[in-house]
Amino acid sequence: MQIPYHKKWVILEKEDYANYLYVVGTWEGFTIKNPEFGFVNCSWLSAEYINKACNLFLPQDVYQHISKTFLESIFTTPDVWDKLHQENIYYAKATISLANKIKKLNVRQLTNHQVVKWLTKFAAIQMENHDRRGPMFLVEVKDNLFSNYLYEYLRERCQDLRLKISSQEAFQILTTSSKKSFLQKEREDLVKVAMIKEREQQKKAFARHFKKYEWLEYGLQGKILKKDYFQERLKAIKKGVAKKLLIQMQKEKIKLLKKQQKFLKELKIHQTHRHLFKIARDSIYGKNFSKDAQFYSYYAAEKLFKEVGRRSNLTLEQLKFLTFPEYKEILLKGKDYAIRANERMKYSIHFANKGKTIFFHGKDAKKIRKKLHFIKEGGRITKQNELKGNPAYPGKVIGKVKIINTVQEMMKMHRSDVLVSHMTNPDIVPVMKQASAIITDLGGITCHAAIISRELKIPCIIGTKIATQMLKDGDKVEVDANKGIVKKL
Repeated sequence: MQIPYHKKWVILEKEDYANYLYVVGTWEGFTIKNPEFGFVNCSWLSAEYINKACNLFLPQDVYQHISKTFLESIFTTPDVWDKLHQENIYYAKATISLANKIKKLNVRQLTNHQVVKWLTKFAAIQMENHDRRGPMFLVEVKDNLFSNYLYEYLRERCQDLRLKISSQEAFQILTTSSKKSFLQKEREDLVKVAMIKEREQQKKAFARHFKKYEWLEYGLQGKILKKDYFQERLKAIKKGVAKKLLIQMQKEKIKLLKKQQKFLKELKIHQTHRHLFKIARDSIYGKNFSKDAQFYSYYAAEKLFKEVGRRSNLTLEQLKFLTFPEYKEILLKGKDYAIRANERMKYSIHFANKGKTIFFHGKDAKKIRKKLHFIKEGGRITKQNELKGNPAYPGKVIGKVKIINTVQEMMKMHRSDVLVSHMTNPDIVPVMKQASAIITDLGGITCHAAIISRELKIPCIIGTKIATQMLKDGDKVEVDANKGIVKKL
């Protein structure tokens, strides 16, 4: 595989933490599976790891061609997207099903061949589940192509019809799914536990609840929620009126559907564009459900990976920086990849093309990185001390900036601070819950920050490009998520 050094490269996403378990198979899949979905394949999808932080990148011409082709297909073959979303949900459920089977395994009794068999099943379902999120990811992650089109369409409708409707609010309502996420289900289920009056029954129901949902923030780094976390929230609900809170939650879906119908009618949105908004809703819900299924499967399979580690004297973290073919070599051929895993964590690069991946670490990786020319991204500055982005959830607040990209930085967050990040991830959800507003450099309507801000009802602006560069800890800012403007005060 000859790396195209002559090309210019663009960074799609910056992760404060990622690993080979999550990225390698997905990137390979994006380069061979797209025709199966009705799209063209990607090429030269790459990743760079620096002390476990990760930059995802590809050649600029590949990105421009792929993102434009995928965007056009939303308008020309919307039924293909409907099928893609249906399959996404199907494989997400299949991922959960396999995870539940793995949870029941007595891993100590498995032979090495049997462990390889389960790992092979796990790898296959991960690719099927994750890769169907790829097309919308590539349309939205860098330049928000689809969401920008929908924003502009709604703005023009409001102007043409001379309506005093907020196009940002209309966008947020018309792209929000009425289906419940795992986060919403957990909240509702905990309220039901609070409503149980008999003490022993409530105690048993609570025990079932926290075991059922302890994986919710597992993400890529393996955080398991503690019993105390659920107990504190249960106490807070008891202080309020649980029944009233449950009724309010159950009414939210009806309220959302009524608002959607109101906007569709008042803005006189044609059937074709109604379908486009449905694609947006399905993409957002599908990505969230699919990702939760994936993280649940990591949680369920942890004991399987730990067993591989026990048999090979590797830590769970080391295993996360190895590939499934390497697991096979470890178990069946006795290979020792400890040094390789450690080097990959420190610094490594891999390139995927035509279903295959080439890997480099240490000095070799650094030499290759020097040969790659990256395009520098400009910010979206409207005026001096003002920054522009896309509204993900409306609202207007003033607060102090806290820049958080890693789990280690979470300790500096205080309630009502404004969270600023390259791109949020499940590992920093606890501080997202404390934030008065959320601002990100990267991400589109299907990004983590956009999804979680809607569920938590926190004002959020995404895709500012340079918020983490323009702002610093302690800056006082006004966040107008109705207009997508951040003003440094």
